[in-house]
Amino acid sequence: MQLRKLLMVGALFTAVATISSGCAYRTDLAQGNFVEQDAVDQLRQGMSAAQVQYILGTPMLTDPFDNSRWYYVHYLRQGWDDPEIKNLVVVFEGNTLSDIAGDFEKPASFYDGTQNIQKINFGQQ
Repeated sequence: MQLRKLLMVGALFTAVATISSGCAYRTDLAQGNFVEQDAVDQLRQGMSAAQVQYILGTPMLTDPFDNSRWYYVHYLRQGWDDPEIKNLVVVFEGNTLSDIAGDFEKPASFYDGTQNIQKINFGQQ
């Protein structure tokens, strides 16, 4: 009986030492839209919704009652660190981009409507 008690205490001590030393592994978790500042820098006021979707990808959330706002949300938790959440809200008037907001810096040329966009003609030459 005393040997069994000694083994239980030893197993408990080993378990507590293992858990408290940080040996437990936690995988990284990334969810949502990964948006970089380089992609946001390509946005210009007056772009069509299709152009914005081409640059940023499909939005994480569109308001079902007001589809003039697209939400791009990225959640990243690395190991045991606190999660990092980045948001980007894209606002349209009709089918044209009017404003952006969120955790990304608005490009200085956002309101410059004279961006050189290469147009590809899929129809006649």
